[in-house]
Amino acid sequence: MAKVRFLKKDINFITGELVSECLTYQFFHHEVPVEKVSDIITEIVENRNDLFNRINNFGEKKNPRLVKKHFSEIRRDFEKSVALLDKLVE
Repeated sequence: MAKVRFLKKDINFITGELVSECLTYQFFHHEVPVEKVSDIITEIVENRNDLFNRINNFGEKKNPRLVKKHFSEIRRDFEKSVALLDKLVE
């Protein structure tokens, strides 16, 4: 299994890129309300904080199957942050 530190770094990097993408989209599309972009950024950051909380507070470190399942769910849930960008176009 990869190190938790690398997973956290990846989540931070991609979260930063998603926020940057939202702000860039807002800059080039003035017709999009600021509140809409702000709400999407808030959801992305809240998802990041939730993922970090789940990474840091996992108690079953002895069972490798549970650890793998837990971190697979975290990766799957992180993909939801990327899907939030679709709300900009709507």
